[in-house]
Amino acid sequence: MTTTQPDTSPLSVLVGNRWFAALSAPLQAALIDAAVIRTVPTGRWIYGSGDVPRGLYAVLEGTALVYVALPNAEDVLVHATGKGEIFGHAAQVARSPRLATVLAARPSTFLFLSERALASIADRHPELWQHLTRMLYEQLGEALILLAQTLSQPVRKRLATRLLQLSRSGSSHDAPIGLSQSQLAELLGVSRKTVNHLLTAWARQEVIALHYRQIAILDAERLMALARSPED
Repeated sequence: MTTTQPDTSPLSVLVGNRWFAALSAPLQAALIDAAVIRTVPTGRWIYGSGDVPRGLYAVLEGTALVYVALPNAEDVLVHATGKGEIFGHAAQVARSPRLATVLAARPSTFLFLSERALASIADRHPELWQHLTRMLYEQLGEALILLAQTLSQPVRKRLATRLLQLSRSGSSHDAPIGLSQSQLAELLGVSRKTVNHLLTAWARQEVIALHYRQIAILDAERLMALARSPED
């Protein structure tokens, strides 16, 4: 029996990204052809707050954690990228220093597009900058929705919503979430005990499966129902 291996080429990963999928085929090809693949071990910085922007990244495999430093120098986890998600473009478009520190949560593979490559592609496809600005606007909207949910929804709904968001980050299909329970708790601003209680209950109900530093969604429809349920 022959087993068909999934296509893990950059194009096959990025076409699941709504922003990338909306680009013309020539622009998609130009971006992928000009990019290089970088493998980053667990805990390694991808870039730091205050760094000069040198390009943008797309997650091919793994997870990147985004930290923002508070005035008291404490780093707060504010986002986790998933397979197919593009990041690092905000500073590139604004031509300003990086606002966040990003590191690999586990061994990860990224597609990197340098500043020089972006400028060269924009010479041939000037619409690129407009597309990047549109992506910034869409991600700002998503960030505002997450903020509103954090301020108004109970933890159970916030956790279910965030699991769905992380599993489909940059993709149209559910993918394993490469975060520990402690990292999820930090992302939601709650205790690890609270997150563990909910995840364990959902695992017993076979909504999710828990593995070492990884969570798999088994029943997305039931998880959506938990995210939308009006009951606490």
